[in-house]
Amino acid sequence: MTTASRRQAVLFGFGWGALAGLVLIALMYGANVLLGLRPLPQLLNQPILSLMPGFIFGFLIDSLQHAGKVVEEIGLIGAMVVGLGVLGSAWALASTRWHTQYLALAFAGIGWLVVSAILLPLCGIGFLGLNDGPATPIIWAALFAIYGVVLQLGGDPAGAPDADFGRRRLLSSVPIGIGVVSLGLLAWRLLPDWYRAIFNPPEAALRGPSPELTPVENFYVVSKNFSDPSVDAQSWALSVGGSVQKPLRLSLSDLKALTGATEDVTLECISNNVGGELMSTGSFKGVRLRELLAMAGPKADGTWAAFKARDGYTESLPMSLVQGAPEIIVAYELDGAPLPVSHGFPARMVIPGHYGMKGPKWLDSIDLVSHESGGFWEQQGWDHNAVVKTTARIDVPRDGDLVKLGTISVAGVAFAGTRWIGKVELSTDGGSTWRSAPFKAPLSPLTWVLWSFDWTPTKEGAYRLMVRATDGMGAAQDSRGAPSYPSGASGYHTVQVDISR
Repeated sequence: MTTASRRQAVLFGFGWGALAGLVLIALMYGANVLLGLRPLPQLLNQPILSLMPGFIFGFLIDSLQHAGKVVEEIGLIGAMVVGLGVLGSAWALASTRWHTQYLALAFAGIGWLVVSAILLPLCGIGFLGLNDGPATPIIWAALFAIYGVVLQLGGDPAGAPDADFGRRRLLSSVPIGIGVVSLGLLAWRLLPDWYRAIFNPPEAALRGPSPELTPVENFYVVSKNFSDPSVDAQSWALSVGGSVQKPLRLSLSDLKALTGATEDVTLECISNNVGGELMSTGSFKGVRLRELLAMAGPKADGTWAAFKARDGYTESLPMSLVQGAPEIIVAYELDGAPLPVSHGFPARMVIPGHYGMKGPKWLDSIDLVSHESGGFWEQQGWDHNAVVKTTARIDVPRDGDLVKLGTISVAGVAFAGTRWIGKVELSTDGGSTWRSAPFKAPLSPLTWVLWSFDWTPTKEGAYRLMVRATDGMGAAQDSRGAPSYPSGASGYHTVQVDISR
């Protein structure tokens, strides 16, 4: 066989392999809806994040925000198409030597082995993916069998160029039809979610001055997952163990039967940019963590509380912090209703004064251990303490607004975690001069404050508005601009407005 013939066979096989891969991927997402199969890009998300240097992830978050996960999923789908295309090239080369109708299925079997014996265990769901159920390897086998059938439609790679006119017409029309249908299925399954993630995240719907309590439907959502876990409330139980005298296992009704506490808390994502929308305030109800742990009887060597969530997320807090912070709760309600799934139903940690990364959602267990444990994001280099930085934001007017000359209401929020806010100042000349902006008393010492200022510019033109805050201890907000990685963004929020008649 000549070199040119081999090259042609490789290209032919890659094309049919990529096409068959597209079919497999479309059916994989369909099996996700119908059979609960977790798509491979979603499963690979966590291993990739664990290997990705924190500064790279921080750059992606700062640059792309919610679009980052969409870009990652598209990239992983593309990688699957390429990988399955390469498998098709290997099949095509083998077909030039061995002529058997079962060769495509044999190569499909190789693909199934790679996924089931290597990738699924790497993703943490066990050999053959059996941790997700006995049907998992069977579903994957069926998907690869279909991959093999589509490969076989390509016919003989060596003979394809010499096929008659009818054969060539078939070879050109069949892949186009298969590709269009597969892309249509993928678009139906994925585009609505991608659109919502990029253009319509919950927090983006709020416009104007922020309310004291963020409506639940607008409370910001950040997750490491492509698809968050759905936990059955009836079978769920929170285990409290480790270095304790009396291990506990509490159902949701058991947890609710304990003495409850309600905390008005502002939560902020450590990935929030200066002036960003990844900050919301809610009224959480739950059980005080230190009281829950006291019920279990901590032993002397239980110096850290280690949390584990249903999605594999881990975190930990020193017991010295837990004992001195009654505001830390295991929450099961938000604004008087059960936690929404996206916020951690049936229970999550709420740790005021710390960025949201410290509070796992979909909580499964709390163990007392002798050392710092877990820390999903800390393992990628993010700050271990994750104490929120003092920050202030301008909600109105928005950057780029065209405003009529007259008295203008400038308003926003300021937040300093458990240190509360002592002062808010506004500049309308790019930081040359500052004036104090009054603010309402906060709902609690754990929430943001709402500030406002009536400003009357003297003439038309472009103005650069800036805001800064001082916490209740007298420490001024850091003016130095810094990205979110590794300890949270800093700097003054600035908006440009044009005043005209």
